[in-house]
Amino acid sequence: MGSGHGAVLLYHGLRMGSDSLEREARWLAGAGFTVFGVDAPHHGWRHSDVVGSMPDAMTLDGHRVLLRILREARDEVPRLVDHVLAQGITKVAIAGVSMGAFIALAAATAEPRLAAIVSLLGTPDWTPRDGDVPPDLVLAVTESPHLQPEKFVPRPMLLLNGSRDDNVRPGPTRVLVARLRPLYAAKPGAGPLIHREYDTEHYVQEPLWADMWMTSMAFLTRVLG
Repeated sequence: MGSGHGAVLLYHGLRMGSDSLEREARWLAGAGFTVFGVDAPHHGWRHSDVVGSMPDAMTLDGHRVLLRILREARDEVPRLVDHVLAQGITKVAIAGVSMGAFIALAAATAEPRLAAIVSLLGTPDWTPRDGDVPPDLVLAVTESPHLQPEKFVPRPMLLLNGSRDDNVRPGPTRVLVARLRPLYAAKPGAGPLIHREYDTEHYVQEPLWADMWMTSMAFLTRVLG
């Protein structure tokens, strides 16, 4: 969808599909970006019982499934970037909402060709909600983006969170940004690194939701234009 000088891989939230962000994809396309709305593994047209029978993501069993989805999605991104670059597009950004933002942050640690990262309502921390990591999740949690801050530098990043979000708590993003700032400051030509919190819970109402997207589009225009 769209045309222009840069592309955006766009990822949706948990239990949804790429069509849930059709309006936002059209906004991005209207701003001149080629938009690839991606159905995450087991979602949308790729729906499977992995999501259909998934427990609440707040539970440990649900978290196990979430980490499976995140790892599978992350590992697909290099092939998607190959596909986009093969079409003659020279800059590929990634953006996501909620689970899609988790994917965007994870993909950034695994695919250095991503030119910019936009995280809306995401977290870089894969640790279970209660802070305890059972033996079967130790390997996955060691791959958590919050443990790999150096892999984000020097690419432009925009991280938007809700200050009252209890579904995806903003604390881990604050910690990551604090770790990233000196790394970006020490790298000539790095950034920009932008972090903003909105006075909202996880389910963002208008007009704040539109404002998040206007902020995201202005950021992408600045760094990809």
